[in-house]
Amino acid sequence: MVATSPRTTRIPMPLVLKVNAVTSLLLGVVMLAATWEELYEELELPVPRPWVYAQLLGAVLIGLAVIVWHAASNPDHTRIAARGLAIMDTIGFVVIAVWVFSDDPGVPSSGSLGSWIFDLTAVGLAIFAALEARAFRR
Repeated sequence: MVATSPRTTRIPMPLVLKVNAVTSLLLGVVMLAATWEELYEELELPVPRPWVYAQLLGAVLIGLAVIVWHAASNPDHTRIAARGLAIMDTIGFVVIAVWVFSDDPGVPSSGSLGSWIFDLTAVGLAIFAALEARAFRR
């Protein structure tokens, strides 16, 4: 009988980067809409004040999404993009986690839609960071 090694299934890094790019694009659009208070109220998220910082972050995230999308298609750039995103996503996860567990009055109340959005965003960032951290190997 021949022993076979278990097949390891890995999510391809270009796919991870493209999903991250789409996620960054969507988050960037929401951040650009910071002046649209009704959207933030409907999502039960704190309205950013002053709006300019949220809108600048939205512009950065949209620009980053374009860069990451193209890096996913270029093997020479995939690894460096994944490394940068791993760092960014880890820091983002830590910031959200600290903020959610703080006593800050701007944090959405537990069980609200805004709280779920924050929690899912933090989990998503942690998953992205773990998948992208593979770029540090070798």
